[in-house]
Amino acid sequence: MLEKPFRSARIPRGFPGERLVILPDDVVQRALALPVCDTLCVTSTGRYDRAQGHYFDRPKGCPQHILIFCLAGRGVARMGGAKWRLRRGHGIILPAKIAHQYEADARDPWTIIWFHFIGGQADAYMRALNVTKARPRFWVQDADALAEAYEECYQHVLRGCADADLIGLATSFGRLLGLCRTLQRSPGARQQRAEERMVRIVRYLRENLHRKLTLAQIAKEAGLSAPHFCTMFKRQLKCGPLKFFERLKMQRACQLLERTEHRVSEIAAAVGIDDPFYFSRRFRRHTGASPSDYRDTSHARH
Repeated sequence: MLEKPFRSARIPRGFPGERLVILPDDVVQRALALPVCDTLCVTSTGRYDRAQGHYFDRPKGCPQHILIFCLAGRGVARMGGAKWRLRRGHGIILPAKIAHQYEADARDPWTIIWFHFIGGQADAYMRALNVTKARPRFWVQDADALAEAYEECYQHVLRGCADADLIGLATSFGRLLGLCRTLQRSPGARQQRAEERMVRIVRYLRENLHRKLTLAQIAKEAGLSAPHFCTMFKRQLKCGPLKFFERLKMQRACQLLERTEHRVSEIAAAVGIDDPFYFSRRFRRHTGASPSDYRDTSHARH
């Protein structure tokens, strides 16, 4: 349940053009029994544009973790006696069951995207973002990339609550959190350059999902030796470059299965895998379902 605001001039929701989806409890419980969703599960999400008067006070905290990301305007969040000002590019994680408040600036109200989330690896995702209760705020150098990632998440909740939709939402939200980490700006110039290099490499991988890239080829694109690049990539993204590349391929395969009628062999080729049987094995490993079952579940309600 969303709490009621303290004052009539302050409201938690009901903004012009707002987008708001709250998954029913039974859907959340079903999601937690699915692969991928059991580690990271979105329970509600939304976007508020120029949310004049937006305000929340939770004296006992929220049962879920909350991610708020500011796309424009300004706002403030309070937790544990500390205050964090938020503007475009700022994100903040409010841990579950910790008292907090947040509100939009009265003169320049924020535009935000937000998620409530739980899951067996939710704490690990927060650690990967380098946020803590004492330092919950982070800054991303490309807010537009987060806005695009939100749209991908939102498309899944629009389609319904089939298993494929829930898995797609969890996968897309995981990607959004990955972008939060990849695009974070660090105080040190050297670290900032390293993160900017990773942003460029991730973009390169997304543009070449149809290819079979080796570690040596990706490292060459980064201008580094393979061992140095691999170490840097793992430090930044908590995952090896080839494993990350395969995850991107499987995310793209999920989109093609949901949105097109291409044969499995054609989708395999589109993500750079010649053998459809090998593709099907890798796809099942990532999603817990065969490509055909994933498509059938996605289309079941039509």
